[in-house]
Amino acid sequence: MRRPAPLIAVVALMAGLGGPSLSAGEPTGQATAGPRGAHRDAVAITGLGTRPAAGRGERRAHRMVAGRFRSAGLAVHTQRFRVPGRGGSRNVIGVFDTPRRCLRVVMAHTDTMPAGPGANDNASGVGVVMTLARRLERLRPGCDVWLVATGSEERLYTGAPDHLGALALVRRVLARGLRGRLRWALSLDEVGRGPDFWLRSPASGVRPRVEGALLRAARRESAPVRWVREEGTGNSDHREFELAGLPAAKLGVGAAGDPCHHTACDRSRRLQGGAFSRARRTVERALHAR
Repeated sequence: MRRPAPLIAVVALMAGLGGPSLSAGEPTGQATAGPRGAHRDAVAITGLGTRPAAGRGERRAHRMVAGRFRSAGLAVHTQRFRVPGRGGSRNVIGVFDTPRRCLRVVMAHTDTMPAGPGANDNASGVGVVMTLARRLERLRPGCDVWLVATGSEERLYTGAPDHLGALALVRRVLARGLRGRLRWALSLDEVGRGPDFWLRSPASGVRPRVEGALLRAARRESAPVRWVREEGTGNSDHREFELAGLPAAKLGVGAAGDPCHHTACDRSRRLQGGAFSRARRTVERALHAR
């Protein structure tokens, strides 16, 4: 994910504004499913090394995610697609069904640029997705959930005009007639560092059921998140959903940015457990909402 230049924040939701976390009062036996779990999963993904699109590292990471989804009891689907000039890639989709006729998608790209192991960009997002898988049944989401480890997001490497995994995922949503059921699709991209996050989208303002729902979830979890409008069409997997007229946004690095973005220093020792906690709790609160 290539991070655009900072913009002025339109809506700010700062720490200390909300109620207790959904995870409050969990038994100690669930510790592995909390922030340490997401952090640990991100470290494991980072340990696979660089993961360029359609390469061996990306494939190994997807295999790890698929195993986690299966062990969590999710229905697992592998959606394959081609990366021109490089070979085959895939999305790994974990499906959690509910009685409700609505859908929410949480996705994180698995691939990296060749320069480094991509701890924050984007093993961090994948780590949160993996941890959510084993918490969904207890969470009791308000809509069906697709957890997705996408492939081939890094356009600087693929040379494609689109984020290829997300584009394939959009086509799957549309082919299954789910346009009207999709509440939002959220890309988790660089959520492993920093005291705050930006919620980004190309919308002209905060949509109550999209950005508004995610911002309310952040507020309830005392997570500092503020909405910032994209200056273009976007630079993460949410972009392809919005271009198709589907509601989407990206949760990721805040105003401070990440100096190790796309470089060899983006390693697991830089990841911060508190950032994982804030990201996970925000997404869980948003998924739980009716």
